[in-house]
Amino acid sequence: MNEISRKLQELHDAILSADAEARRSLQPELAEMIADCEAKGAHVPAQIHELNEDLLADAMEAQFDNIPL
Repeated sequence: MNEISRKLQELHDAILSADAEARRSLQPELAEMIADCEAKGAHVPAQIHELNEDLLADAMEAQFDNIPL
């Protein structure tokens, strides 16, 4: 496993073990690492992409939770 793949996996594991608020705060870092990996031609596993999409969906949902009715 190369260095960038190892860091991506470490971030993935950290996100999964974090609470909901911390998970959302780590999403921009995850998205940046995914973009860097893809720019360098490295393979990004589907589970990493799925986690990023889940975090984005959670962030959007959290925004709507704060809208007064």
